Order: sequence, then C-alpha cells, then structure tokens
Amino acid sequence: MSISRRSFLKGTVAAGAAGVLAPTAAAALSEKTTVLNKPSNPKNILIITADQLAKKAVAGYGNDFVKTPAIDSIIKQGVRFEKAYCSFPLCAPSRACFWTGRLPHQTGIIANSSPNIPETMDTLGNLFSDAGYECVHFGKRHDYGSLAGFDSAEQIEKEFETTAAFPVNYDTREDVYCLEESVKYLNNYQGDKPFLMAVEFNNPHNICGWVGEFQGEHGDIEGIGELPPLPENFEANDDLMNRSKSVQYACCTHNRTREASAWSELNFKQYLKAYYHFTELADQCIAQVLDTLKAKGLEDETLVVLFSDHGDSMAAHRLVTKMNWFYDESTNVPFVFSAPDLPKGQSLDQLVSLCDLLPTLCDYVGINTPSNLYGRSLLPLLKGEKPADWRREVVCQWHTNREMTIQPARMMRTDRYKYIVYQENNDEELYDMLNDPGEMTNLSHKAESADLLEEMRTQFKNYAANSVDPFFTQEAVIDKRWRSHELGYHHHKGDSSIDIYLKTIRPLEVSGDQKAIAKARKEVLTASRLSYCKA
Repeated sequence: MSISRRSFLKGTVAAGAAGVLAPTAAAALSEKTTVLNKPSNPKNILIITADQLAKKAVAGYGNDFVKTPAIDSIIKQGVRFEKAYCSFPLCAPSRACFWTGRLPHQTGIIANSSPNIPETMDTLGNLFSDAGYECVHFGKRHDYGSLAGFDSAEQIEKEFETTAAFPVNYDTREDVYCLEESVKYLNNYQGDKPFLMAVEFNNPHNICGWVGEFQGEHGDIEGIGELPPLPENFEANDDLMNRSKSVQYACCTHNRTREASAWSELNFKQYLKAYYHFTELADQCIAQVLDTLKAKGLEDETLVVLFSDHGDSMAAHRLVTKMNWFYDESTNVPFVFSAPDLPKGQSLDQLVSLCDLLPTLCDYVGINTPSNLYGRSLLPLLKGEKPADWRREVVCQWHTNREMTIQPARMMRTDRYKYIVYQENNDEELYDMLNDPGEMTNLSHKAESADLLEEMRTQFKNYAANSVDPFFTQEAVIDKRWRSHELGYHHHKGDSSIDIYLKTIRPLEVSGDQKAIAKARKEVLTASRLSYCKA
C-alpha cells in the first residue's frame, strides 16, 4: 500500500505499535543489570543525523532559501558550533569517526569499502551499554562495526509518493521506516533505563540519485517550482588551473561530477532546488521525532544532539554531492547540542570535530572516557568556558572511495586559514577563510604567501607526528587516463573511475566473492601504475 507524503509527514507521530527491537535483543537489554561505568548524570540522549546536510543548507545557520523549522528549533534552544568539521567527506569513514572519537587512520575505515574497525576499539554504544543505558539505533548504519553496543533496527524501504521533479530512491523510502520505528520506540519507552537513541535519516542524501536521474544537460523540469540563485562561489574556472589535480579532474574520479559535467547554470539551480527539497523532507521527519519526545514528556530529561556526517557541494565550484575535495560546503557541518541545563541560542566559534561527539557525551553523563582519542569533550565550551589549551587546528582526511584511485589527502583548518595537501604531485591549497570564505583564491601559488604557507606546513607536520598519521608515507595511485582531458569539467568524455567500479566490482560485491573482489581491485591499481610507463 502506498504511503502519501501527507501521511508520511503527519501520520506517524501517533504510532504506538509493538517495539522495534528484535525480541532477543530486547531481552538482552532487560537482562543486563551489571553497570560497569556508572553515570553521575544519567540523562537521556537523542542523536539525530541527516546524511549529507551542509551547514550552509540550514535556515538556522543563515540560509534564506530553505525551510528547516525543526532543525532551527534545536538551534534556538541550544548551542551551535560554526566551525564544526567532519573527519572525512564520505559516509562510512566519517561515521566510524564520530562513533569512536578517532580519526580515519586510527579506525582503519578509509573508504566505503574498508574492513570493520577492530573489535577491541571502544565505541559510543559499548561505553553507554556498559554504563547501563538502553542503546538503540534507527536508520542509516554504514558503520563498519562502529555501532557496536547499539541494538539497531533494520533498514527497510517503504513506499513514498512523489513527483517527477523529485524522484526518490532507497534513501527516502528507508526514511519512512526509520521515522515510523523511532516514533514507536519513544511512544513505548517505559523509562526503566536512560536511553541513548540514534535516529539517522538518509536525506538529503537522495540528491545523489537525483543527479543520476537528471545527468547531462537538460531543459526545464516540470513542477520543480521557483529556483534558488547559484552561490557566489559557483564559477570555478577562473582559478581551476591553480587547484589540485583531484579537484581539476573531479569528473574523472567521481560519477556524480561526471554526470553533471555538461550542466548549464539552469541545471545547477535545479540541483540546488532538489537538494533543498530533500533537506526539507529530512527536517519534516526530524519534527515528528521531536514532537513525539515532547508529547511523551521526555523533553526536560533529554539532551538532543544534531549533526551531519558530511556536507554537500551545493553547486559551489561547479561541484555536486561530495568526494575528495575539502571545500566548506562538503566538510563544515551543523553541530548542535540542546538540553535544559545548557545555554539557549548560543553560537560558538571554536574549532571542533565530529570526533568530539563521543568524549562530549561521556563527559555530559559522567562516565569515563577512553584515553588517546583525537576527539575532545565539548562540555566546557557548551557551559561557556574558554579553555586556554583548546586545539589550534581541526583535521579532515581523504584516502579513497572505492579503491579505484588512491588519493591520500589532508585538510587542516585553523581559526583563519585552511591548508590542504594531496600526495599526488604534492599539490597544495591554502585559503584565507576570513577574507575569502568562498575559497576562490588558492594562496599557495602566490609569492606573498610563502611565509604563511611554510607556517602551515610546519603546523601540519607537527599534527601528523603527534597523531602518528601515516600521510607522508602513503602513495597516490591514479590511472593516467583520469588525468588526460583538457582542463574543465565540460571537456570530460566517457566513464569515471567510479563508473568502472559500478560495472566491474559492484556485481562481485553483490555475489559476495571476496577473492574475485580483491583480484579485481588489485588489477585496477596495477594497471594504474603501469599507465605511466607506457610510451
């Protein structure tokens, strides 16, 4: 039976059917009585994420072209961070980071095709389960073992009515189920234990599928409505020759950028409209979760945390979705904490990482935090304190997406500047985020920035040494064909490296033939190395 948008957005708050946990999992929760790490402040915690939500796409952060009243209400009632960054602009690596408090090179999740994290690694779910919490998870996982300790609901697709202008895929259809089940849990919650509840919506990630549906240049889209303006940093060609090769040839290593390579300005405006549409769908889901929390009388006993695993390019620099670039649209994410015992309507400017989630929540409820984490507790900042030893930089990493190309890279964001370095050609980028927030001018090529560049290099080397980051020993492996066409995305022809993955390796993954997968990946990288030896 089809579910309409109206019933999806309004009808599930009243749902009160049976609980969502598998019977054996629920029994395990009820039988677990030993508390290994007793909390001193056992408040409920509700974590809400929206996949691929850029900070710049939220009305409460200043966007005038999108409506996000639910997210805005959390911002109004809580503390938001302006300089919060993901640790990797890709789903799986980023998620492993915020569930463990560690950077990608520490978790081992450096792609959307990595092995699971070590079983001995502390996770948020395990820590809170040991502390006597009921840890439940709804929605998108993509966790590679980092959700250990949570009882996770299935990801099930349900029907969702839409229009031809906004085609939906599994992202939106899974959100229907995520919403229904998370609301059921709250309606059935008995209060026997405090809960740590994660509700992770896929949207606005459905924008990735939208790009595929509307790939190539096209005209008007019937029913799409009024289009928003393009961002001020839309046009990238003026400085593209001064960017890293990973950015210059993004169309060659990312299928979504390839699909948008021939787009006109009209098409990019349509993209933004669709992105805002899927963002609003996520917000409407979030509203129902918050309404249920309030209706159950749990609002005053619950810390609400909202963030995104990474952002979206939002047409800046003629880019779509996200990949191996570090522009703020893709890496700067909303990060908000709201609770009765925290300040209201505050905006903080310190540098923070999504890795800070785990130590912050441990600190908030009063349980022991694992040692040697990259993440730090934000609780002093949330309480209005200004620690003198707060971090001088926050780091974001890249390695690979699906192992079709290996492009090790790092971003280091300081209070004013952003330094980026790629292993390929030792390409560097440097931006003055105060005077050039749109990242339109790469200062690393300018003689007058030589001293600043050297300072940033030194600071980055100190970070790498102190965190045992293996970046300087990593190798870039990119087939020469992905660096062969004339500069400019509109010159792209043929497939991208991800298209090759979808055609050759994805079918093997579906079949589960691990030996064939390993062999195919090895052949791709071997051919990439040999491509530079050919006459």
